[in-house]
Amino acid sequence: MSKKLILVACFLVLALSACGSETGTTSSPPATTSAPAATPTATPKPAQPPKWTTVQKFSGNGTKKTAIFAVPDDWKILYSCTGGDFEGFLGVTVYDSQNTYIDGAITATCKAGSKATTGETEEHQSGNVYLSVDATGDWSLQVQVLK
Repeated sequence: MSKKLILVACFLVLALSACGSETGTTSSPPATTSAPAATPTATPKPAQPPKWTTVQKFSGNGTKKTAIFAVPDDWKILYSCTGGDFEGFLGVTVYDSQNTYIDGAITATCKAGSKATTGETEEHQSGNVYLSVDATGDWSLQVQVLK
């Protein structure tokens, strides 16, 4: 009988220790915490390399000064000209807004006939500028910047 008494006593000790040291109290279930739900992240698109984009267009016949416009450190001028019945000439000079010479950007001989002579030149100064055009025959200019 003593073995049964020892087993019952051990059972009571285990049961009481599992319930807590105070009698008559109930234990609440342990609080559970959950990790915040993972939000899906958008895969970033690879950055597109900048492209040359036309920001100004000018055209005419003969001599002309353009309006003042702003340019970044790197920009370019695309040109087209025709000479008509004879060869023609196209000269484009860049000035700042204070009428200070910056660059003799274009000096081109325009072919005779209706087929246009084309070309481009890259400029490397920023600020407010205008173009002074001296030409014989029809011409067109496009100012492009990287965007």
